[in-house]
Amino acid sequence: MRNSAVVGDSLPLVGRVLSDHSGKRLLFGTAQGRYLAVRSSWNQRISPQTSAPPSVRLTAPGELADDPLHHAHLRHGGPESFSVDLQGIDAFLFARAKYFQDATARQAVIALGMVKPDVRYLRVGAAGAPPAGGHPGGEVLEHSLLDGPHLSGESFTASGYLPPGRAFSVATPLTLPTSPDLLERRSVYSHTAFLPQTDGPAPGGHLLRLEGSPDGLNALDALKEFVSANRIDSYAVRIFVRVTDPDRPPRIIGRVLRRIPHRRLTHVQQATDIASEQEFPLLPSQELHCYGTYWPRRSVDWEKLRGGKPYEPRGHIHMEVRGQSTGPRQHAISHLRELFVTPGTECLALIDPIHDVVRIEPVVQRGRNLVSRCSGRPVVDDFSSKSWSSIS
Repeated sequence: MRNSAVVGDSLPLVGRVLSDHSGKRLLFGTAQGRYLAVRSSWNQRISPQTSAPPSVRLTAPGELADDPLHHAHLRHGGPESFSVDLQGIDAFLFARAKYFQDATARQAVIALGMVKPDVRYLRVGAAGAPPAGGHPGGEVLEHSLLDGPHLSGESFTASGYLPPGRAFSVATPLTLPTSPDLLERRSVYSHTAFLPQTDGPAPGGHLLRLEGSPDGLNALDALKEFVSANRIDSYAVRIFVRVTDPDRPPRIIGRVLRRIPHRRLTHVQQATDIASEQEFPLLPSQELHCYGTYWPRRSVDWEKLRGGKPYEPRGHIHMEVRGQSTGPRQHAISHLRELFVTPGTECLALIDPIHDVVRIEPVVQRGRNLVSRCSGRPVVDDFSSKSWSSIS
């Protein structure tokens, strides 16, 4: 694993912070503008009896006794886990409000009272980063260990970018050579889960082993079938893949953006044209690590552009190839589009139900409404600051 970067204390939100009567909506300002944070609850209907499709086998933690990596991940999760969406696909679609500070996500959940003191959180998921200060930016795989109450700690977060003329991404830490600090600047979206550390295997999570097939089991389809059968409608997912037979390696399809859109997209092909989507095998002595989140994200405009297809119906997941140096025809870090598991593959997945989701949207007031700075659609009708309470 690469050297860690430093994540400093998340300072309190400055200026006036307003909360509605429910305590689940915050309105606050930053140097980038105003944001609305909305906390919602999910997974009220989880099946009491776990069932699994034939390709997915429930696995006991004891089966991984000799694997410290997986056991470290098993000790994070549980009912106090939460996920945070800071912006989303509308910023990509409309090419507005594309840049923000990652600290905004951390500050918002602290202000909402969701972070416990003396608790360490594993933060994992997907984000984007713009070029800045000599750093190339790219597709970000978020991976940090953060301590409450200020969510400071260490980070192994990295990004995958496309060098000029290349079709496959190169990985680089999300830091500058002159500083150990994790870069704060992000672009388009940040979708991450915060999983508290536990003394043993985290309660409520599902450790799954995916059984490969000669044609390649579609891992994302199999996991979606599992969560649907168990009525899990919001979750964090972590996937770990190794090669057990060099003659039958798993196949990966990853996508990396060449650049962020400059103007609103009007056709799906425009999104395709600015990305490099590639299929490649995992090599012996390499591992694939994938982190992501799912909840029923909605974007009316994105679904209209795609003929009614929902946004990331199997989760928003980023991946990194680790271990042996990435081959010249492999994405090092990318958005995970597909993963095909063969009999020559060990594939383990951790599914952690997430009960609390915070969505943070950049907003501006127009008349009596708060509207999204990305889509221009109203997010709070008939807004009046008099009906909200100041908490700072």
